[in-house]
Amino acid sequence: MKVLHLPTYVGGHSWGLAQGEKSLELDSRVLFGSNGWLQYPCDIDLGLERISSPIVKFVKLARTFLEIRNQYDVFHFNFGSSLIHFPSNHLNQLELPFYPSKAKLFATYNGCDIRQKYPTMKRTQIAACHNNNCYNGQCNSGVLDVYRRQGIRKMQQYVQHIWALNPDLLYFLPQDKSSFLPYAISLDGIEPVVPKFDNKKLKIVHAPTNREAKGSDYILSAIALLKKTHSDYFEFVIIEKIPHAQAIKLYHEADLVIDQILIGWYGGFAVEVMAMGKPVIARIAQEDLHFLPPLMAKDVQETVIYADPISIYEVLRHCVEDRQMLQHHAEASINYARKWHHPEYVASLTRQKYEL
Repeated sequence: MKVLHLPTYVGGHSWGLAQGEKSLELDSRVLFGSNGWLQYPCDIDLGLERISSPIVKFVKLARTFLEIRNQYDVFHFNFGSSLIHFPSNHLNQLELPFYPSKAKLFATYNGCDIRQKYPTMKRTQIAACHNNNCYNGQCNSGVLDVYRRQGIRKMQQYVQHIWALNPDLLYFLPQDKSSFLPYAISLDGIEPVVPKFDNKKLKIVHAPTNREAKGSDYILSAIALLKKTHSDYFEFVIIEKIPHAQAIKLYHEADLVIDQILIGWYGGFAVEVMAMGKPVIARIAQEDLHFLPPLMAKDVQETVIYADPISIYEVLRHCVEDRQMLQHHAEASINYARKWHHPEYVASLTRQKYEL
């Protein structure tokens, strides 16, 4: 079975999943329309970021579609997008009706490709959507929410199944053909080494791709307050705008990692550092856990150190003072990441749907 994951690099999930699928003897490849500063690996890079003309870009996408449409058995789209997708021009997933009838289509939603600002604000009091500066306020007008609803209405007509990488996304997806899927992160170059905490000065790392979405202001305020009383106990490093391969090397130096305290789940970055043996702080939304397998819901609460904007200072203080607690979460992190996020395990879930 030949599988193509396309068309975005978001979070490195598609690459990790493809490696897992290959280990299960699927011929799985990854296509990016554009690659960003994170420089995740892929098999096919169209380099659209180097094309300024919309017409030339469209022609390249159209030609690519004609080249690939008969080459694969499965097309697995990510980030709510197909290959030719221009929602602001009312061209949602333009090529979906034109794949051959023998091809199987699937989609994975990763986050703000389907999460909607105003329904989220109504549903929960803690969310990045409450911050009008999140992603430069691009959702404030409500127009993107409309595009997302239009996109899923079309996508669900053509795909066999839809996965969500964050549990809260399932509030916005069709219940009859959607389910939760854990992040699949490539474990190449990631060695599990539990830090020796003892009485050392902790290196606390925060690596936001977007500060507003991750709640970085609350985190930085808590760190500043903690420095007044515990400055000899820790150092704080914020990692931003660094290619993925280089960032991985820096993550290995961390003793404690803060992912996010608003979104309600964790990202691919958190999976990578948990696989290394790093304890992770993140907000896990209890009200969304019913979307997970019950055992995973139990395990995540025992593994991830919970914090929200109100509790983040006390949580950090507790982490700095209680090294035995950090040791427990570090060891649990390795087991959790390699149990629930191992590429082969996640690939077994997708292959099961591919083969129906």
